[in-house]
Amino acid sequence: MTTDDDNRGRRVVEPVVFTLMGAAYEPEFAAVTSAAAVAVTQDDRLVIALLDRGPDIPGGHVERDETSAEDTVRRETWEEVRVRLGPLTKIEVIQTTYNGPDDPTYMVIYAARVAELAPWEGGFESAGRSLMEPADFLAHYRGDIPAIMRTVVTSALAAVAGGDPGGAGS
Repeated sequence: MTTDDDNRGRRVVEPVVFTLMGAAYEPEFAAVTSAAAVAVTQDDRLVIALLDRGPDIPGGHVERDETSAEDTVRRETWEEVRVRLGPLTKIEVIQTTYNGPDDPTYMVIYAARVAELAPWEGGFESAGRSLMEPADFLAHYRGDIPAIMRTVVTSALAAVAGGDPGGAGS
């Protein structure tokens, strides 16, 4: 969130705005702050990270040594749910105003089939993982903007089925 002074000198908190830019949008990598994946099993279940905030798709922040959002999403998916991803399809780029409206940042979202589901071992970046039917995940998702997650999951399922609604594979 950002803050500004109103005309009485009080701090006003502005909500973060999320804007879907589409899969074809190519932000400068320096402005990409995070990446996430909808990891889909061969039987079309989602591999979900069990986090303090509730169930979510695996993903996280770009680290200094990473040179692409693909590097980030592969690392985060391994750390959070112990999954190796197959070929990635970029399905959405989400612009945020987290740093303020004049300094946009971006989240890049991918879809991929699960190439390897390694045995779960505790102590990683999540409390666990769950294989969930898409409708069950969406019913339990507690994130800020459920409509965006519905769009992301729908696009991911189409992409891994060969539909690639975003029109941009990676």
